[in-house]
Amino acid sequence: MLYSNAMRPVEHFLSELNKRFQNHELLEEGLETDRLFISFSSLVTPVLGLQGSEELFKYWKDTYAHQMVPDYLKLGFLAAFIVHEFDETTMDLAREDYEELRETLASVAEDVHIDTLTQLMSELVSRGYLD
Repeated sequence: MLYSNAMRPVEHFLSELNKRFQNHELLEEGLETDRLFISFSSLVTPVLGLQGSEELFKYWKDTYAHQMVPDYLKLGFLAAFIVHEFDETTMDLAREDYEELRETLASVAEDVHIDTLTQLMSELVSRGYLD
């Protein structure tokens, strides 16, 4: 049996975010923020559409990017949740993060494939974040 050493897209994104975090890179407005959004949206937009990607990125930026060193990994964890590669044993999201995921899913529900929406909402229910 052959195994690929290639990283999956979300693994690559998390690796890049981890480098930024480890190097204490600040997030400057402009081209750097745009590049980060493009990388994030390349993962999330196929699932949630552009509006969903924009909403989650804005939430992350407003919540985590104003720290001395932004919590880049939270952005990767949000993407991992959306693309069904979330591992709660190694990825930590706060209650507020799950609430934002719920709100974003509700706002883009009409544009998300019903099976995908059902699966993501089921994940939120299993974690107790959906009434």
